[in-house]
Amino acid sequence: MSGIAGIYYLNNQPVCSENLVRVSDRLAHRGPDGTNIWTEDSIGFIHRMLWTTPESLLETQPEIDRTGNFVLTADLRIDNRSELIEKLSLNDRPVEKITDTQLILAAYKQWGDRCPNYLLGDFAFAIWDKRQQHLFCARDRFGVKPFYYHHRAGQHFCFASEIKGVLSFPAVPHQINEARIADYLYPMLEDPKATAYEEIFRLPAAHALTVRRDGALKFHSYWSLTLGEELQLGSDREYAEAFRSLFAEAVNCRLRSAFPVGSHLSGGLDSSAVTCMARELLSQSSATPLHTFSNVFDEVPECDERSFIQAVLSGGGIV
Repeated sequence: MSGIAGIYYLNNQPVCSENLVRVSDRLAHRGPDGTNIWTEDSIGFIHRMLWTTPESLLETQPEIDRTGNFVLTADLRIDNRSELIEKLSLNDRPVEKITDTQLILAAYKQWGDRCPNYLLGDFAFAIWDKRQQHLFCARDRFGVKPFYYHHRAGQHFCFASEIKGVLSFPAVPHQINEARIADYLYPMLEDPKATAYEEIFRLPAAHALTVRRDGALKFHSYWSLTLGEELQLGSDREYAEAFRSLFAEAVNCRLRSAFPVGSHLSGGLDSSAVTCMARELLSQSSATPLHTFSNVFDEVPECDERSFIQAVLSGGGIV
């Protein structure tokens, strides 16, 4: 849960570092492990670091490539690292020394605005392309990582991980979007871009956005959930094994951590299944136990799931 933010002045106004510091301070809770600000003429990026994966300990964001032509600020976890490293032919250093930010920059240089098509994981990022003088932004397929923005034609484009970050930029209106509030209370025609504030929008999941020097915004959806060919297996047992394999892969992606892993165990089927799978995978790779966190409510006995929580804990390997 790192924090990102930035501004691009479309009228060539130079970036004021004091304004970026103010925005960074508003996002401080998202990144206790370091903060950096990068500016160049009319573009500026902010990053608040929260270390999560082993590779994130090696990152310094905003990330600037060796040529100085590309700059990235990102909140991310890339899951298909091995696949990307092979496709991008990144053989000049040990795999464990390749950060997720370096993978995204390499992917952008290789595939341009099609790079999100090749990424699996949770991410929200912005890349300044100095050669083309445009800003490229993208959000992961299910919108796990947040990305909010404000655009004033011919003047500026700013973005942040949270709405209050966007509101911290000067000239961003603090006008409540009454239609969105009404839709929240009685959902009918929910707009995936709309927020509770006028002129502040969210980048929809599985979408990318290019902000051009002339101020034009170009959106495109790079992925959608579609029904493929039906999986045909020989028995219920084979279907169960196929599901278990995919489920284990999905959980294992989220165990890549620089620190002890924790799981929220509510007692429901979903969190219990994730917790049991995480416990099994951790037991295969290390002796590190899985930490779990549960909410219980003595004053609401009809919601008490402690018996289900205890059934998971009784399997051992959990603290």
